[in-house]
Amino acid sequence: MQRLAQRLILGFTLVAGCAQPPPPVAKRDYPLEADALLHGLGPGKTCRNDHDCQEGAVRAVCTLGTCFGLLTSDERVTRALLVERVAQADPPLQAEVVKPLLAALASDTTTNGQKLGAIDGLSAVKKAPDEVLVTLRLFAANTDEVLASAARLALGRMGDETVRSALLEDLTRGTELLRAEAARALQPAAQDASVKKALVTALGDGSAVVQLAAVRALAPVVQDRIVADKLRELAARTPAFRYEVEQLVGGGK
Repeated sequence: MQRLAQRLILGFTLVAGCAQPPPPVAKRDYPLEADALLHGLGPGKTCRNDHDCQEGAVRAVCTLGTCFGLLTSDERVTRALLVERVAQADPPLQAEVVKPLLAALASDTTTNGQKLGAIDGLSAVKKAPDEVLVTLRLFAANTDEVLASAARLALGRMGDETVRSALLEDLTRGTELLRAEAARALQPAAQDASVKKALVTALGDGSAVVQLAAVRALAPVVQDRIVADKLRELAARTPAFRYEVEQLVGGGK
């Protein structure tokens, strides 16, 4: 009887344990996470790597012992990494960064480096409000060519048709970096006949950087026989591109 009683008690304990609700999930502080992405963790927070720059579910970038954000770093590589983290953020967090980025673009005290970060950050927001498109279109007409080209590229990556002709011109007449960036920005429009033709032409660019950007931008249209043949021709004359091309179209005819 004693053993039976013990088993019954153990059984009730196990059932009761299974019936316990799961521990509460910590509520995310999206404004705080957005601030970390945009401004870092301040000079008072030292770091050895990005893990030390964690705030909730996001990380700022550790550079020279300090956690930098999108609006506090002048380094292009750091900004690119933070833009990627904005792109990977979930919708509530993306929504939280929009207003501060728009405010940065509207402020007279914002530096050009900060404005470039804000432009790129806004282009990474998947469901951007109409105000974002309006603002970026205004910057695309800016007299400062650096800001204007950044806005054109951002709009292109967002699939905005209003900058398509300007990006096609960038692809043919811009600097090496601008030509490569224009190719990447034209990828969402690769189905357009004029864009597809321009990207195929860019496969013969004198810069390998631009050629690689064109290869990747043509990914949405590799089912087109002419495109596939041009990619294979590039791989045949430039072995460095063979692996990239084969990943897209395969090695056979």
